[in-house]
Amino acid sequence: MIIGCLAGIPLESDKLILMGFSLIIAVATFIPLKKFNLSTKSKVALIYGHIIAILFPIVLFTTNVLCGTGCMPCYNNMYSLIALSLPTTLIIGTVISLFVIPGIYIVYYKKSVLENIQINKFVENQSKRLKITKPEIYTVNTANPLAFSFRSFKSGIFLSAGLLDILKKREVEAVILHELGHIKRKASLLTSSISILKFFTPFSLLARFHYDSYKEEKYADSFAIRKQKSSKWLKSAKRKLDEFERQKL
Repeated sequence: MIIGCLAGIPLESDKLILMGFSLIIAVATFIPLKKFNLSTKSKVALIYGHIIAILFPIVLFTTNVLCGTGCMPCYNNMYSLIALSLPTTLIIGTVISLFVIPGIYIVYYKKSVLENIQINKFVENQSKRLKITKPEIYTVNTANPLAFSFRSFKSGIFLSAGLLDILKKREVEAVILHELGHIKRKASLLTSSISILKFFTPFSLLARFHYDSYKEEKYADSFAIRKQKSSKWLKSAKRKLDEFERQKL
C-alpha cells in the first residue's frame, strides 16, 4: 500500500516497515557500545552489525529505484529486493570496512614501508613469540613524534620520522612492543572499527560516542614493560614525547 511519496518515488508501507526494523537494529547494536563492558570481539561485531543496519535501507531504496528505472521484475517485489539488497549491503560494508576507510586513513598519513632492517627483524622475532602475523611497519612523513597501530585486512604499525629521530633503539622497541600489545589484544582492530563508526554513522554524533582507551593503553604499557623486563625505556620514550609537546607550546 502506497502511503506517501519522496522525490516522485512512491513509499510503500512494507518498505517503510522494513526500513524501520533496520533502524531498530541500528539502535539496538549501538546502545550496548555505550552502556556495557563488552569484549573486543563483541564490540567489533556490534559495530559492523550497526553499519550494516544503517546501510541496508539506503541500499534497499536505491535497488528499488534502479529496478524501476530498468523496468526489471524486482521493482516493488519485496522478496526480490531483499534478496538483492542484503548481499549487496554486506559486500559494500565489507569493502568500506576493509579497504576504503583504512585506505583513506593510510593515505592521509603519507606512509611508506620502513626499510630499517633492525626494526623489521625485531618486529618479526616478537611476532613469532606472540604467535601473530608480523604487522607491516610504516614510517609516517612528519616531524611530530607519533606511533600507532591500525588493523584492517592486515595489521600495521606506524612510526613517524620525528619519533625515530628523537628515540634511542631500546625506546623505539618499547614503543613497538606497546603497539604489538594492542595488536595481540586486537585493540587496534577495535580502534579502526570505531574510526569507521565515527566516520560512517550519524549515531556517533547524536550520542557523542566516546571510546575510553585508558584501560587499553595501560594494558599495552604493562605488556611492553613485561617484555623488556623494565619500565625504564618506555618511561624514557614517553618523557621525550612529552618534552617535544611542551616545546611546541
